[in-house]
Amino acid sequence: MRLDQIKKDGTFRVTKVNCENESVARLMAMGLLPGQEVRLTHEAPLGDPIAVVFQGCHMSLRLKDAAEVEVEKI
Repeated sequence: MRLDQIKKDGTFRVTKVNCENESVARLMAMGLLPGQEVRLTHEAPLGDPIAVVFQGCHMSLRLKDAAEVEVEKI
């Protein structure tokens, strides 16, 4: 499952990150790495962007960038 597909009903673990995407590489520098727990906190009215929290950090992501992060529900 990709990060752009998650819903507010749980916590997810990052399994894979496409570091070739420059925006995603910046997220990795902030701590969004494989093994990190992440959860959805907000969706914009039209669905893009989304807000997620990981390591106590609240971050807004475009769906295009969130699609580069693979997650699993935990």
